[in-house]
Amino acid sequence: MAIAIASIMQESNTFSPVKTRYGDFSPVFGRELLERHEGKLTETGGFIHVLRKQRQEIAPVCAAWAITAGRLIRADFRRLLGEFGDALASIPNPEGLLLSMHGAQTAEGEDDVEGAVLGVARQVLGPLIPVVVTLDLHANVTAAMVRHANAIFGYHTYPHVDMFEAGVKAARLMSRTLAGKCRPAMGWRKLPLIVPAENASTGKGPMHDLIERAKAREKAGAVEALSVFTVQPWMDIQEMGGAVVAVTDGSAKRAEREAAGLAQRFWDSRQRFEASLTPVPEAIAEAVAVEGGPVVLAESSDSTGSGSPGDSTGVLKHLVRAELNGPAAIFVVDPAAVRTLHAAGVGASVTLPVGGAFDRRNSKPVQVTGRVRMLSDGRWTPRARGYNPGIEQSMGVAAVLDVGRVQILIGSRSTMTVDPELFRSHGIDPLYCKIVVVKSPLGFRAAYAPIAKKMIVVDTPGVSTANFERLPWKRVTRPIYPLDRDLEWRA
Repeated sequence: MAIAIASIMQESNTFSPVKTRYGDFSPVFGRELLERHEGKLTETGGFIHVLRKQRQEIAPVCAAWAITAGRLIRADFRRLLGEFGDALASIPNPEGLLLSMHGAQTAEGEDDVEGAVLGVARQVLGPLIPVVVTLDLHANVTAAMVRHANAIFGYHTYPHVDMFEAGVKAARLMSRTLAGKCRPAMGWRKLPLIVPAENASTGKGPMHDLIERAKAREKAGAVEALSVFTVQPWMDIQEMGGAVVAVTDGSAKRAEREAAGLAQRFWDSRQRFEASLTPVPEAIAEAVAVEGGPVVLAESSDSTGSGSPGDSTGVLKHLVRAELNGPAAIFVVDPAAVRTLHAAGVGASVTLPVGGAFDRRNSKPVQVTGRVRMLSDGRWTPRARGYNPGIEQSMGVAAVLDVGRVQILIGSRSTMTVDPELFRSHGIDPLYCKIVVVKSPLGFRAAYAPIAKKMIVVDTPGVSTANFERLPWKRVTRPIYPLDRDLEWRA
């Protein structure tokens, strides 16, 4: 008998103007899952690693990953859900299911995609087959997820560098459960709380303190797993907010106590998560004044890993007009601009508008004149730990346009910007830049901290802004902090 493994992963931003489609997931089924993830530092790679070492038969179901964006369109959601169910049902008598998901995915007509996926899994497997799940630290944990899963594991790091380890822990618990050595029981607390991503590092600050507490409880043997979920903040849905989930061996009451205790610490720390943002002109001036480089400017409000379209000109418009004392690099999504540059060809001098291609509410195109340095198919492979290292990604057809000292990498579609390899793959080495602009609130620090002279989070408008009050909330359940700052809550 085999253990089934599957992965369906996307983080949603319901404020994003860009819808998600089936093709964005590049889904694979059966043995192609093993080809994509075996030997990789992903959760699914962790599943495979443990099961191979234990000589356990693996039944691969499906693997699908899409970059953060708006809701998955209804028909494509039904297709993906149906294909997952059919693939799982084709496995004869699986002993268990290991499932890696983000935990904050939405679709048209469905606020809780993970709950729906787990519901299908339960329909196929029945109530007795164990289901163990890994979730991103930014998951929006729901009652349906807890009801349908036997155990939930979250990452302990942000920037996320322990996906593989989370997969390993989940697979080991599954093996112990099937061997009769563990009877997983869960307890959880949902908090009326959303926190900015910019100050939620697990390396220091309030989140560090919470995670260290969770790790200490795990090490002491009080729990099998204790996970803190800060939630993906940019989701205007009703069952929304942070959470703490505890997994114990056999004691639901103890799991509830552990979850409640850490949840209260989380709530009491809420004001420590406030983000500090710097106006763009001030940030550029700071960067120019720094000796050497690179200086990283993080445009978190247009974070491609947070569901923004990547087309903001909030930094670009200042950068192309600034008096720079070294080269600068920035990534922008603009399919029309890419088509124009491909038509012009390498070496051509071109004047054209760049940016503001999708989020016209927060950005307007910027007119620039530059030389086309490179044209490409936009394929690149992340190398830094975290965010699917070793698995090829695509920004669609792409181009590099030199505008004075500013090197603009323009893609046709969104891609993660937290790995310097994004720029290196297109002839731009961040190590030799004065300024590098990333579209990320914090995830970039894992790869850029070792080389950056300074890192500054800038203040621009966008659909992943840390200024939550600026967003057009309509459906989120109120009261919730920080939209309602006088809120009192007890775990």
